[in-house]
Amino acid sequence: MPNARVLDVIEALLRAADHPDYQQVARYGRDTLPGGQSPAGVKALHKSGSTSMLWCAAEPRDAHPVPADAVDGMTGSMPARTLRLAHRLLDAARPPQFSRWELCAAPGVGWPESGKSPSALRITGSDGTVAYLRATAASGPGGGKAEPKEDPFPEWQVPDAIADAVPA
Repeated sequence: MPNARVLDVIEALLRAADHPDYQQVARYGRDTLPGGQSPAGVKALHKSGSTSMLWCAAEPRDAHPVPADAVDGMTGSMPARTLRLAHRLLDAARPPQFSRWELCAAPGVGWPESGKSPSALRITGSDGTVAYLRATAASGPGGGKAEPKEDPFPEWQVPDAIADAVPA
């Protein structure tokens, strides 16, 4: 499955989620394969002015799955918040284009524990191909201090019709 198709699904789910912390969701990058100079991804602008990104990367050789609850309690980390949201949306929507998705960690990557904290989503297409979406962030005005330390929208729920947002 081409990375562009994976990003189509992720972008559509993030938009349809209508999460109050996400003011804008947009695509960026020109690369069709991971590892180039302009990685393709989806970015979300947060209310704080910061941006979180999920972008196509080459999967590190030592990447390994971590439990879905590994992102619980990591509210202060924008990449972790975005990973948690994307994972929840995938669980609810169950896109037929994907056979599996899991949070991953890799040595030398991740916060607060390098190599143990989730830093990516590994998505397996129904055709068996794998996309590896790294999560990173860029601080807005006020830097990391502007980011919430607790979930600012604990009452938010995945919309019931989220599966309808998955592109054909």
